[in-house]
Amino acid sequence: MGFDTYKICGAALICALASFFLRGIKKEYEIPLTIAGSVLLLAAAIGMAAPIVEYISALSQSAPITGEAFTTLMRVIGISMLTRISADICRDMGTPSVAASLELVAKLEIMILCLPLISSVLESIGALFSEAGL
Repeated sequence: MGFDTYKICGAALICALASFFLRGIKKEYEIPLTIAGSVLLLAAAIGMAAPIVEYISALSQSAPITGEAFTTLMRVIGISMLTRISADICRDMGTPSVAASLELVAKLEIMILCLPLISSVLESIGALFSEAGL
């Protein structure tokens, strides 16, 4: 666990404690503080993810992966992370049904994004079978 992780965990705990104490004093400040803390942590996560994206990009250039597959992979990861954070905020705000609906919409969007890749995989499998005479 790197030094940045300690800072981020500390910031998250401070935000959670402040939210907990505000809950008893001024409840209307709890939700904006929670959202602000989540946005700041998301910004830190995005900054930390840059080396991962660079590595996957370099890997995709050396491996037989199309640019479309790489772009789809990055979009799916982004949608998944953003949806998880948003759904957790919805649950914290007392709206679990909104969180569940958001997760369903994200799953459907991911499925739609992956349809061209699934089609390509099926075409490749079909080509292999036809080459093998099956």
